[in-house]
Amino acid sequence: MTPVHLIAQQQDSTRTKIRSQIERSFNEVELGEDDNGEQLLLFLEELAANPVNVNSASIDRLLQVPGFNLKLAQALIRYRSAQPLEQITDLMKVPGIGRVTFERMSAFVTIGGSTERFRALYLNPDYWTQNLKPEYLIRYQQVLEEQEGYKRRESEGGYIGSAAKVYQRIRVAGKHLQFNMTQEKDAGEPWGGGLGFDYTSAHLALKDNGWLKDFVIGDFALNMGQGLVMWNGGAFGKGREVVGTVGKNERGVRGYSSAQESGAFRGVAFTYGGDVELTGFYSRRNFTASIVGEDSTRFPSSAGFHRTQSERDRRYNTGHTLWGGRVRAVHPYGIFGATYYGTRFDDYIVKGSALSARYYFEGKNHSVAGLDYKGIFGQVLFFGEVARSENGGIGWVSGLETSLGSATDLSLLYRDYAKDFQSIYGAGFGEQSSAPQNEEGFYIGLRHVLNRKTVIGLYADQYQFEAPISGIDQPSQGFDILADIEWNPTQSMNTLVLFRMETKDKEEIFTNNEGRDESRVYNSKRISARIQLAYQQTRSLRWRTRFEQVWVPAAGGEEQQRGVLLYQDLRIQPNTKLKIDVRVTLFDTDSFDARVYQFENDLLYVLSNKALSDTGKRMYAVVNYEWSENVEFWLKYSITQFQNKQVISTGLNQIIGDTRSDIGAQMRLKF
Repeated sequence: MTPVHLIAQQQDSTRTKIRSQIERSFNEVELGEDDNGEQLLLFLEELAANPVNVNSASIDRLLQVPGFNLKLAQALIRYRSAQPLEQITDLMKVPGIGRVTFERMSAFVTIGGSTERFRALYLNPDYWTQNLKPEYLIRYQQVLEEQEGYKRRESEGGYIGSAAKVYQRIRVAGKHLQFNMTQEKDAGEPWGGGLGFDYTSAHLALKDNGWLKDFVIGDFALNMGQGLVMWNGGAFGKGREVVGTVGKNERGVRGYSSAQESGAFRGVAFTYGGDVELTGFYSRRNFTASIVGEDSTRFPSSAGFHRTQSERDRRYNTGHTLWGGRVRAVHPYGIFGATYYGTRFDDYIVKGSALSARYYFEGKNHSVAGLDYKGIFGQVLFFGEVARSENGGIGWVSGLETSLGSATDLSLLYRDYAKDFQSIYGAGFGEQSSAPQNEEGFYIGLRHVLNRKTVIGLYADQYQFEAPISGIDQPSQGFDILADIEWNPTQSMNTLVLFRMETKDKEEIFTNNEGRDESRVYNSKRISARIQLAYQQTRSLRWRTRFEQVWVPAAGGEEQQRGVLLYQDLRIQPNTKLKIDVRVTLFDTDSFDARVYQFENDLLYVLSNKALSDTGKRMYAVVNYEWSENVEFWLKYSITQFQNKQVISTGLNQIIGDTRSDIGAQMRLKF
């Protein structure tokens, strides 16, 4: 096999592993415009493009790699101090790193070589241009059917711009220096703003420069502690990675590259120090918010759409200032940190009127402070964080990871986020995807390597909400369990059997004997079972088949509902330059509650996890062609046809007919 073929095969393998990790984490979540999935995908793609040198990386750098925790990072440092790793598979000689963990981290690490020859030469241009890789990416996406928003005139509340969604990114990244500019025009938005785009994000970052670990000017993200005080930028949650994801590994200060408009802070941030380090940050930017009164708004929107005249009238109509810092100390026994931020909105933030919004933040000023830890005692890794918001609300989380023998790993986590804990920029582990608030729960995850070919995973999560949440105006609770068995009988075959059951309270309104409307809480279940088989028949052909069944047993006033999904996909790779992914999916569900999910191949840096309901079929094809070492193209076409309905979606996105089709095209230039 030629070196070119090996490199192409390695790149494809890396992308496949990244997609697999994302799919494991977003198993049953439909990713929308305001989700953090894109940010997590960008982080993993960038990490894979600049893998961590396991022979020289610090604990902080190792903790960026999926699969590493503090215990494994310290074990690696002890191992390499006696004997440097000569090949990447030597990682499995490090105590605690088995085949499953190695597979998870292998796409993001390298044994590397000496890369510190310019360490003291900050005035040497070669230092700043080390591994510098310029890249330009442009993407076009569009729904081909005409949607309601494009039929209406502007005066009737219709979309002002075209149906095209256009994205471009200019990026120059190296070991010590990084520049990024991301721009996007959403479908329905008119051309305008920065260089014609509705949204522009840019930053200049310095990385790994001695004691100045990070310095970012422009748009940045902050990932600190266990996420109770500050975490914007995507994180793993509950999914098939049952062990190793509940405890967060902070990423600190990072330049922001996503097109998710509400996710970035804008200003300056830095981290300076050694074993004791100081982080400071300041941000000032405008957001889009619904107007309540002359000097009051709702909390800023996360969607970032500016398509209709009313949306454009609110475009970036309120300002926001953020400041704060963090102190962190690295000790042989662990890592300890303290984080604080204060924030001020230009307008008074008015919470919603729903019962679920009763304990949401309201006002102009807010602050949150917290303490976090991560340490090792014996063979057990402990982690946790406690935080307090300005109104006196408390949130805390504590967990552990350990091995039970040589083949079994265990994760435990308890969280208690008070109903009045208001961490508006936090993202702690939990059932709810919003900020950590109004939730108490206990999670247990187990992974057992039965033999070299079989791995069993299991998690159970019990949770409760003291105050109302969206959809239920009373205290409620739930229980979530997932179990899977992954069997690889040969190197070319992979099989998966997965079972998941989630039980949660729901509320219904009924009329009593006296003719009055009353509400009652009932127990609702959703059960799903999946069987999947993937087979690499030849170097150029891989096929994968999945069958999934969903049951929603009768409860309350609802009848039993079911959903079925069956798909067949093929990956055809006739040579090192061309790759084609094709999938045909059949689905049949009684309702949206019995919906089925499928994670799809897509354009580079695009996440697609579709929720399918009703009865129909979906087909898509993705073509990836590497024209040269510097030029690469992607093209995706998808079509969904429904059997029993003539109206798709609602509101301005409504399509009259039984078919929706989408097209996307992308080009990447590397210099």
